[in-house]
Amino acid sequence: MFRTQRIAPLLFMGLAAVQFAVVTTACAQPSFEGQTIRIAVNATSGGPLDIQARLFAPFIAKYIPGKPLVLVENRPGAGGVAGANYIYNLAKPDGLTVGFLLGVVTQGLIGGNNIRFDPAKFHWIGAVSQSQVMLAHKDLNLSSFRDLLRPGKPLVLASQGSSSSVDMSNRLFLDMIGAKYQHVTGYPGQAEFLLALSRGEVSLANINLTLYLSRRDAIHKESIYDAIVQRGEYAPDGTFRRNKRLPEIATMIEAITELNPSALKSVDFATNRSIVAAFAVQFGFVLPPGTPLAIVSTMRKAVNDALNDPETRNIVSGSLKEDYDFVDAETSQRLVEKLRAEYDGDPRIAERLKQLMASK
Repeated sequence: MFRTQRIAPLLFMGLAAVQFAVVTTACAQPSFEGQTIRIAVNATSGGPLDIQARLFAPFIAKYIPGKPLVLVENRPGAGGVAGANYIYNLAKPDGLTVGFLLGVVTQGLIGGNNIRFDPAKFHWIGAVSQSQVMLAHKDLNLSSFRDLLRPGKPLVLASQGSSSSVDMSNRLFLDMIGAKYQHVTGYPGQAEFLLALSRGEVSLANINLTLYLSRRDAIHKESIYDAIVQRGEYAPDGTFRRNKRLPEIATMIEAITELNPSALKSVDFATNRSIVAAFAVQFGFVLPPGTPLAIVSTMRKAVNDALNDPETRNIVSGSLKEDYDFVDAETSQRLVEKLRAEYDGDPRIAERLKQLMASK
């Protein structure tokens, strides 16, 4: 089942050449005049991914040749895998279906019985980076990440589930620095994390940077919890750096380097590094494998121009109360292909992730 704002007419593949005004030869720019393009979101309506997709859609339409109608439909299920499987295997490679997928890189690289896509074989046409911060309850009496080794109360980590890449990264981080903690799964999402923190049910949780920055003033005013460490952002040179809007908060890798430098050579570090790198393309615009290169090029330019348009940033920032970090298509594609090569070159990464997913 999926939800859509408007259902476009079904188009038969055999009539594609007649019904589509899309020119797919390399020597001509495709035109989508009179067509309907669907942005398929692998999450439920009303969540961060869905909200961003609906805010971006009219601006993307503005920059696609022919100015087609661009709609958003929801294809949730199996932790986002259902939507990714759909784009990879069922969506026609004609430019009329664009995936806007949340957190599929790590899942796709690990593989599994229900995963029928390779993230490196999508045509990436852009992405929105999504860093994370770890929140700590005030009762822990933490002044820095160093105090995670001597908290005022037991560390209780909130989690959506063992298969969540956020959860796996948190646990790897705490394990590598030598922190003792309990792990509580079953929270549906970030809103529930914040509620659990405020109630004192848990003492540690992660939320994305956009939510944290939009709530930072209220968080400081309430003084119930605050960020103790940030995930860190993957830089083009392969290093990790602090987000420019959180220069005062150390990254997890900085904490590991200081508290347990020997862990930097471990499989846990290599595994966590791959997860953190994948957050650079956490919200990814993709086209199915086999999409003609002329269409890929056209869509890449449209997404790039749309998400770098000052008007887009003003509208989205006004709605989300925070700006977004856009990653261009070429950078996104290179990053995912690099991660694929790392997984292929070091099978211990996938094996360690599978162990984490199987643990409770």
